[in-house]
Amino acid sequence: MKKKTIQILAFVVLIGGLTTMTSCEKEYEKYDNKEVIENTYSGTIELEGVIEARGDFFGDGDSGTFSFVWENTKKKATVNFDVTTTAGGSVQIILNDAKGKKVFNKTRPEGGNDTFSGLSEEGKEGKWLVTIKLTNIDGDGTYDITPAN
Repeated sequence: MKKKTIQILAFVVLIGGLTTMTSCEKEYEKYDNKEVIENTYSGTIELEGVIEARGDFFGDGDSGTFSFVWENTKKKATVNFDVTTTAGGSVQIILNDAKGKKVFNKTRPEGGNDTFSGLSEEGKEGKWLVTIKLTNIDGDGTYDITPAN
């Protein structure tokens, strides 16, 4: 009798765990490609591109977060951004793949003309979450994120 009870309990725990795993949908899966999820940036930021995600940002001491869903058909992404501003703030770009794994996280300080180019870690293709955090931006910049092998 005890063996049967243990088997039933193990089955209930297994089903509960599977239900939890399958119902943990990433919040950004329900959004369309290039759909903005959050925009608390007090300056101006744009989102363009057909396959890539690119845009410009402008600020006068502005801060905030800009995040959106980007459909990446490949397992990596090339990230380029340029900041042409006075010193005192920063730009951070974070990429999470289709499974929610953080595959890129880079912060660049503003000041003069700072250009960055890099490649993300390998991740799962599909809907990626792009988060751009801008802090005390006094000037302008660009970003360009493209699928990569």
